[in-house]
Amino acid sequence: MQHRAGFGQWLRALRDTRGLTQEELAEASGSSVRTIREMERGRVRTPQRRTVALLADALGLAGADRDRFVGLARAGHRQQPGPGIATASPVVPSELPAAVPSLVGRAAELAVLARLTTGVTDGSATTASVVVLHGPPGSGKSSLAVAAGHRLGTAFTDGQLFLDLHSTAPSDSAWADSARADTGRAGSALADIVGPAEALAGLLRSLGVPEEAIPGPPEQRGRLFRTLTRDRRLLIVADNAADEAQVRPLLPAGRHCLTLVTSRRPLTGLTGAVRVPVGLLTPQAAWRLLASIVGEDRLAADPTGTAELVKLCGRLPLAIRVAGNRLASRPGWPVAQLVTQLVDPRRRLTALTAGDLDVRAAFDASYRRLGATIAGVFRRASLVPGAEFDAGLLAAVTRVDVESAAAAAEELVDAGLLLPRGDRYAFHGLTRIYARERLALEG
Repeated sequence: MQHRAGFGQWLRALRDTRGLTQEELAEASGSSVRTIREMERGRVRTPQRRTVALLADALGLAGADRDRFVGLARAGHRQQPGPGIATASPVVPSELPAAVPSLVGRAAELAVLARLTTGVTDGSATTASVVVLHGPPGSGKSSLAVAAGHRLGTAFTDGQLFLDLHSTAPSDSAWADSARADTGRAGSALADIVGPAEALAGLLRSLGVPEEAIPGPPEQRGRLFRTLTRDRRLLIVADNAADEAQVRPLLPAGRHCLTLVTSRRPLTGLTGAVRVPVGLLTPQAAWRLLASIVGEDRLAADPTGTAELVKLCGRLPLAIRVAGNRLASRPGWPVAQLVTQLVDPRRRLTALTAGDLDVRAAFDASYRRLGATIAGVFRRASLVPGAEFDAGLLAAVTRVDVESAAAAAEELVDAGLLLPRGDRYAFHGLTRIYARERLALEG
């Protein structure tokens, strides 16, 4: 891959986004094709001011974009090269966080991702591929995406990009409550979420675009990103997405790019995406995850207690990891001692905390983004007796009509706070306890 300075890269990107060939741009600007080709390759360090001005005219640049274009060209006059000229290529980003030490119970999901990777890299896929890994809070979607990225990333020779969209970041409770009261809906508007414009700027930086060459308007950032990814083989992991509107501008245009999106919602508005549900672990997988943290011998010493511990954790990967970490930090504890702390539902979520791993906080992130009506249905649904319930029973305990109860239940399924059971619904794992906590606090 040729070495190009920032001006040359941006010149090519602008030409591409306007659908111009080098010949067409040369004719429109009064330059030669050779001059434009050499500038795009970074071989012209000192383009003439008149040439730059004519190129800006031909590209339709005005205002801040024109100033940025001219300023980047002038940087070539001053640098030989240096800090003012950022290398745009070759840039091969490798941004994936470290993978979790042990990933168990996700063989089927990894197999799906491996098949999709093959389709993208061998050219059999007809469009850029998007996979949405969705599931309840604490189900390990991020861990799966990162682990898959490490296993499959070598197939993407132009690099791996990672961005955290922060839809599950803790938010100020009072502010969130006020936002729900004012808007009546959940907060993709909450301030901690990364907007598409900011996310695109980060992606462009990762691809080697100099800061001064990043366009201001979000639409232009998107066009530049799609131009730069058109012919590249890239794996992109977009973690913790809130909704489709946040993700859609970040999708690359290249046929050889694969985007893994993690979200608590299935993002059904993303056309052509493959959706892979990430649910609870089987009892056997949950046992293996615990064993990977505390050791098989310790669990084998109390198989009954271990089975009860898995049950009390609801087979939720986050809860299992928290329990395992607590046992690992207390080597003198038998498994039964932690079981004793978790048996009381009123203490369970408090006990399932280890450092910055916090099951209650994971549920909070989803709950705080529910609209006021949906949040009320969620709280009162905890009063329904039995493991499963239909919309009629939900309506009876939540004081809404059946149609509204059914719509609320579907919204709670999308938020990862209820599980669908045909035409019925159920709480999963620890969410009924959390709903009862919120009911006691809020009514």
